[in-house]
Amino acid sequence: MNAITDYDAESSARASAAQPPGERFTLRRTGRKPVRFTGWKMVEAQGAPGGAKLYYDLTVYRTSAAHFVAELIARRNLLDAADLCRVESFASLTELADWLENFACAQDVPVPPGLNAPDLPLALAMLQAVHLRDVIARVGEDYQDLLSDVFEALDLTDAPSASPARGVAQAA
Repeated sequence: MNAITDYDAESSARASAAQPPGERFTLRRTGRKPVRFTGWKMVEAQGAPGGAKLYYDLTVYRTSAAHFVAELIARRNLLDAADLCRVESFASLTELADWLENFACAQDVPVPPGLNAPDLPLALAMLQAVHLRDVIARVGEDYQDLLSDVFEALDLTDAPSASPARGVAQAA
């Protein structure tokens, strides 16, 4: 993860009021028109490609209109598989975090082209399906690691608190 800017809600609110309108961004989206806005880049995180067939890059922006924009790019290191670019806008960081947490990475993992061929031997189909399941699981784990780093940079995580042991009464 490569955090460019750490987020501080109080200083961000003061800075938004005191700063010029920010930088102009044009973010491309797969299958849709680009999104244009003026604002500031809050956090930029890159997944670790290291031979992975799929990894994610995530950038979070704050617009001059006090909205938050998430740019999520699925980097697919396969022949004939283009990157998938998503851009979503949110009224709050909480909404943005909810969308990111509920994002289904499995939809971006390409299915081998011959997996559903009627003449594919059952044993080979099973091996390919198991491999696909493992790829999806690894991509999901890598994505969760990326989110963990981004949420920490955005100060959306809490430190673990000490909880009372089971069966131990607390003083009132």
